[in-house]
Amino acid sequence: MTLKTATLVAPPSASVLGHADSIQHPAPRVLIANRGEIARRIIRTCKQHGIDTIAVYTQPDALAPHVREATTAVCLGRNPRAYTDGAKLLQAIREYHATAVHPGYGFLSENEEFCAAVEASGVVWLGPTAKHVARGIAEAAGVPVLPGSGLVADEEAAVAAADEIGYPVLLKATGGGGGRGIYICADATEVRSQFGVSQKQGEAFFGNAGVFVEKYIRRCHHIEVQIFGDGAGNVVHLGERECSIQRRHQKVLEETPSPLLDDDTREELTAAAVRLGSAARYRSAGTVEFIFDEDARRFYFLEVNTRLQVEHGITELVHGGVDLVEWMLRLQLPGLEPLDVTEITTERSGHAIEVRINGENPAQGFQPCPGILGEVSFPEEMDGVRVDTWVETGTEVSPHYDSMLAKLMVYAPTREAAVAKMQAAVAATRLAGVPNNLEFLGELVKDKRFIKGDTTTSFLEGFTFAPHVMEVVLPGLQTSVQDYPGRTGLWRVGVPPSGPMDSLSHRLANALVGNDEDAATLEFGLTGPTLRFHCDALVALAGARFDADLDGTPVEGWWRSFPVRAGQELRIGAVSADGGVRGYLAVAGGVDVPRYLGSRATFPSGQFGGYQGRYLRPGDSLPIGRLAAKAHAISLPEGWRTKYAGAIHAPSKPGSGVTTVAVLPGPHANPDYFTDAAVDVLYSTPYEVHYNSNRLGVRLNGPRPTWTRTDGGEGGSHPSNVHDHTYAIGTVNFTGDMPVILTVDGPSLGGFVCPATIPSSELWKVGQLRPHDSIAFKAITIGDAYAAALRTDALVAAVKAVARGKVAAAEAAASLDALVIDVPEMPPTRAVLVEKAASADHPGYLIRLAGDRYIQIEYGPMELDLTLRARIHALEKQLASMAPAGLVETNAGVRSCMIEYEQRVMTLPELLEAVQNADEAIGDVKGMVLPSRVVHLPMAFDERWTHEALEKYARSARAEAPYLPSNIDYIAANNGLEGREDVRRIVFEASYLVLGLGDVYLGAPCAARTGLVTTKMNPARTFTHEGTVGIGGSYMCIYPMDSPGGYQLVGRTLPIWNAFGRTKAFTPEKPWLLEFFDQASPHRAALSSRAMAAAQVRFFQVSESELESLRERFAAGQYDITIDHKTFSLKDYDTMVADPDMVEAVAAWKAQQRVAMEVQLRLEEESLARLEEAKAAAPANPSAHDGNMFGDGADESAWNEPGMTKVAAGFTANVWDIKVKAGDKVAKGDTLVVLEAMKMESPVLAPVGGRVKAIVAEQGSMAAAGQTLLVIEDVAKA
Repeated sequence: MTLKTATLVAPPSASVLGHADSIQHPAPRVLIANRGEIARRIIRTCKQHGIDTIAVYTQPDALAPHVREATTAVCLGRNPRAYTDGAKLLQAIREYHATAVHPGYGFLSENEEFCAAVEASGVVWLGPTAKHVARGIAEAAGVPVLPGSGLVADEEAAVAAADEIGYPVLLKATGGGGGRGIYICADATEVRSQFGVSQKQGEAFFGNAGVFVEKYIRRCHHIEVQIFGDGAGNVVHLGERECSIQRRHQKVLEETPSPLLDDDTREELTAAAVRLGSAARYRSAGTVEFIFDEDARRFYFLEVNTRLQVEHGITELVHGGVDLVEWMLRLQLPGLEPLDVTEITTERSGHAIEVRINGENPAQGFQPCPGILGEVSFPEEMDGVRVDTWVETGTEVSPHYDSMLAKLMVYAPTREAAVAKMQAAVAATRLAGVPNNLEFLGELVKDKRFIKGDTTTSFLEGFTFAPHVMEVVLPGLQTSVQDYPGRTGLWRVGVPPSGPMDSLSHRLANALVGNDEDAATLEFGLTGPTLRFHCDALVALAGARFDADLDGTPVEGWWRSFPVRAGQELRIGAVSADGGVRGYLAVAGGVDVPRYLGSRATFPSGQFGGYQGRYLRPGDSLPIGRLAAKAHAISLPEGWRTKYAGAIHAPSKPGSGVTTVAVLPGPHANPDYFTDAAVDVLYSTPYEVHYNSNRLGVRLNGPRPTWTRTDGGEGGSHPSNVHDHTYAIGTVNFTGDMPVILTVDGPSLGGFVCPATIPSSELWKVGQLRPHDSIAFKAITIGDAYAAALRTDALVAAVKAVARGKVAAAEAAASLDALVIDVPEMPPTRAVLVEKAASADHPGYLIRLAGDRYIQIEYGPMELDLTLRARIHALEKQLASMAPAGLVETNAGVRSCMIEYEQRVMTLPELLEAVQNADEAIGDVKGMVLPSRVVHLPMAFDERWTHEALEKYARSARAEAPYLPSNIDYIAANNGLEGREDVRRIVFEASYLVLGLGDVYLGAPCAARTGLVTTKMNPARTFTHEGTVGIGGSYMCIYPMDSPGGYQLVGRTLPIWNAFGRTKAFTPEKPWLLEFFDQASPHRAALSSRAMAAAQVRFFQVSESELESLRERFAAGQYDITIDHKTFSLKDYDTMVADPDMVEAVAAWKAQQRVAMEVQLRLEEESLARLEEAKAAAPANPSAHDGNMFGDGADESAWNEPGMTKVAAGFTANVWDIKVKAGDKVAKGDTLVVLEAMKMESPVLAPVGGRVKAIVAEQGSMAAAGQTLLVIEDVAKA
C-alpha cells in the first residue's frame, strides 16, 4: 500500500499541530470505551503521536495494562458489566473532558443509541454509525445477498422469516460477535427455543437485543473484506481475510490473503465490498463479511461489522505496516492532518496469519477458565511476529469478559513460510497457569488440511485433538504440585523452599518414570485424588500406600510405574493403616505448571507456585510435560529404599511403631540453653505427633525440657526465647515448651531455640508422620549425614537409569552395594563448631552447626546492637563478593546469620574457612551509612482479625494464659503500663527499622525495638491473618500471609507481599515490600528511649473499615503508600543511644519492665501448672485405634438398627465445629461437622438425608479415624 500522507503531524511539544487553516482546536483527548488488547492497541497509536488517552475500567480490571498505559484512568465501579453502562461512560466523557471516543470492538462499539448520545454531547465518535442498515443497501448495490430477514420482533416473526428462507437458518443477535448470540436452527422448534437466548445474549454482552434470521450454508467459507471510507462515498479496500476456521461461530484462526480465491473471484469480491461501502457512504474502518459457498463457488453478502475488527492486525502486516487506528484518528479528529481517502492506493504483499489464544479448556469442551496466569511469554523478538495482548505474568483472567488472551500474528513473503513461522511462534509461546487453547492451536497449524489451505467453517468438526493433560475429578486432601529441591535461594527474604514433605518418595517416584528429580509431582495426604487422563502417560505411585484403582481395576503394588491410556481414570482413595500419611504421583514429563521464583512447588500459605498457588480442586487441568528420555514401567526392587536411603534404616524398637530419625546437635544445645538432662531426654524419649501438624511444622507432645536460664532476656520472658534466630529446615524448634520440627513451608526467622536439626537425608521421614505417631531422635555425626546424602543420591540415580533402560536392576544393585563414600575430614560433631573471643576491635562470634545444609554465625552478646547488624550486613556482602562455589545463600537475622551451602560442592571445613576469611576482611562498620527508606503504613489497632486469631488459639491450643483473652492487656501488664491506651500510644509513636526479612514466615516484617517487651505464646498459634502486626521479645513483625506465629498481636496493616509485583510498591523481581534498613514510621518522633533509630516503618492509625478499603485499593494499585528515601547512619545512631539522658531513661524503663515481667512470668508458671494438673486429672488420651476419644464414650448398640446411619471421622482430627443439633433435619450433602487437622478444616457431609438422632462428637475434642461423630435417622422409619 502506498500513502501520500500517512503520518500525524509531529507535535512540537505536548500538543498536536492544528490544520493549515490555523483554526485553533483543543488538544485531543481520546476516551477509549473498551478494555483489553484493543484498548492497548488504541493507546499505542495515540502515544506515538502525542495524543492523551482516557482509559475506563471496572474493579476486576484495576491492574490491567491499559489502565496504567493511558494518560488518565477512570474507574467505572465494581460492576464488571459497567463497560456497557452508557450513562457512566457519558459521565466520564464530560468529567474528564474527552474530545473523542474510540469504541474499539465489542461492548458499545455498534450501539446506535450510545453513538448518538456521544455525538449529541459534542464529542467525536471515532468510528462508523449503526450496524444493521447494510442488507437493503447491498441489494440495491447489486451485491449478492444471502437470503435473510431484517430485525424480527419476536419468536413468531423469526419463525415466519425462517419458514420463508428455508431451513437450516442462522439466528443472529444484531449486536453479536465472537460467536455470542448465534445459533443454527434446523426447524421452527429450535428457532422458538433459541430466539430468547440469542436476544438475551445480545442485550447482556452488547447492549442490543435485536435479532435477525439468515440462510445457513453447510459447506462454506467465511471471507471478509477490510474497507475504509470517509463518509462521503469514497471507500478503499485492503484485501480480504479468510476466517473460516471457527468454533461455535467464534473465529480461531484468520489469514490474508485467502488461499481459496483466485484473482478473478478476489477482484469481484473486493469490488462488491467497495460498492457496498460507497453506497452506504461508509465512514471509518469496517469489515464487509461474505459467505462463500464452496460447492457453488459463489459468495453472498453476510453483514457489515461497523467497527475495527479483531483481526485487523494481519491486514496491516500485509500492507506495509499501515496503522488503521491512525487512519481513524486522522479522518475525524480536529487538529490532525486530515486523511484523504481518495489518495490511498492498496498494494498488498506477502502472507499473514493470526491465531487467537483463548482462556478456554480444550479438555473440558472449551469451557472458559478464569484464574491467574503464572507465566506469560511471547516470541516478540522473532522477525515477522506481532502480538496484541492484554495479559502478562500475574494477570488474573476474569470470568466476566471475553476469553481471548492474545492475538499471535506472523508475516512472511509466502503462505508456506507464514505457516512455518506460525508453527514456530506458537511453539515458542508460553501461557501457563490458566488452561488455554495454545496446545490446541499448535496442533491445528500442523494439520495437513490447514497446511494445504483446505478449510471451511466446519473444519474443526473433523479435527481431532487430545490435550496433554490430566484432569482432576476429585482432588483428595491437600493435593498439591511440588518439585525438588523447591524454591531455593530466597530464604533470606523468608520465602520457604516448599517442595515435597517426603523428598525421598518424590525423587523415587520421578526416577520410576525416568524423570529428572526436579520434575513436578503431586503430593497428597490421607485421601488421594481421582484423575482423568486425556493422553497416554507413564505414572508412578510412591510414599505411603493408598487404596488405588485404574478404571475400577486395583493398582497392584506400590513403588512402581505403570502405563495409563487416554480416557482412563486413576482413583487414589484412602491411605492404608500400614503407616505414613502422604503419597506421591509422578508422571513421565512432569506436571508442567509455571515456575514461580524458580520453582513449580506450591506454597499454599503464600498463595503462589504450583497450580494457581493452592491445593487442587475438581475440574483443574494439569498439563503434562514432554519427556525427551524414553522410559518404561518398572518396580522399585524390594529393600532398596530401606537399604540405601537415609542415615538410619530401622526403627529403634522393631514393632514399636516408633519412627527413629537421625539428628545433628545444634544450633542451640547444652549447656548454654538446655540442661544436660534435657538433652538426654530429647535423645531417649519418644515424642508423640500433635494432630495440628502440617507442612509448616510437625508439632510434638512430650516432656517439658529443663533450662539453664530463667528467661530469654531481650528475646522474651520464656527461656526458650532468643534474641533472633534464622532457622534451618528440619530443625527441632522449641516454641516455649513444645517442640516443633520446622519443615518445608516453615519460618526462616524467629526467636526460639533449636537443640537439634534433622539432616536432609532423614527429613523425608517427618513427612510421613501421622497424628499420634511416635518419633525418636538419634544423634549421628557430620560424616554420617554427608555419606547418607550421597548414598541417597546414588539410589535415585540408579532407579532412573533402570527406568530409562540404561542398566539392568541387578547391575544397578551391584553398583549400589559396591558404593564407597569418600567422607572428607570433618570437625567434631557438636553444636558450636568455632568460637572467637571478643576483643577491643571485634565483637567475637560463635559458628553453630545447623544440620548438614547450614551453619549459623552469631556475633556478640544477645542484645540489640545495630553495630552487630551492620557487621552481619558486611559479612553477607563479603561472602557475595567471594562467591565460593557451593554457597547457596545467606539469611540475616539481627545479630545472627544462617548460611546455606551445598555439601556436594563445598565441604563443611571449606565453608568454615570461607566464613572466617570473610569476617577477617570486614573493616570498621561503625561509620557505615546505608541507604534507607521511611515507609508509612496504615494500621487498625486491636481489630477483629486479631480477636479471631486469639479465639481460635484459645479453642485449639490453650484455653487460658496471661496473654488471653487480650494480647494488648498483657503487653500493658508485662511492661508496667497503666493500660491499653499506653500500648496504643507507644505502638504508633515508635520508629521501626527493618532488620530481618523472614520473621514471620515470609516477606519483610519490621523487626525493630519498640521499647515494649513480651514473651512469645507457649505454644505458638496455628493461625494468624496476613498483614497482622505483632510484638515478640523486643521486636515487631508483620505477618505477610495467613500463618502460625507466636508474637503478641496488636493490629493489622497492608499486605506486604504481592506475588507478581504488579502494583507500584512491588516489582516482579521483588514481590516483597520492605528491605533491610527500611524505616517504617508513624507521624511524630518517638521518645528516644523507645526508638530504634533516629528516623523511622511508621504506622498511622485507621479504623477497621478504613483499613479494609485501603487494603483493597492497595492490592488493586489504587492506593500509593508514602515512601521517603533517606540514609541510616550508624554513627548518628551510636551518638543518640550514648547520650546520658538516653542512657538514664532506658535504664529506668528497663527496671520498670523487669518488675512487671516477673509478675507475668509467675502468672505464666501458675497457668501452665493448672493446665498440667488438668491434663493429669483427665482420663488418659486413648490412641487413634481405641475408637473412643470423647470422654467415657457411649453405647452405640442402639444405633445399629435399620434406618440409622452412623457418620464417622475419616481421619484423626480435632472436632472444630458442629453445625447441627439433635433433632435437626438434614439433606444429603449438608455440612454436619467440621474437622481440623494438618492446618486444614475439612467438612463432614451428610451421606443421607434424615433427622439427627444423636451427636457423639464433642466440640474441641479429638476424633479418631473411623470414630462415630453423629447418627442420622431415616425420617420415614422414625
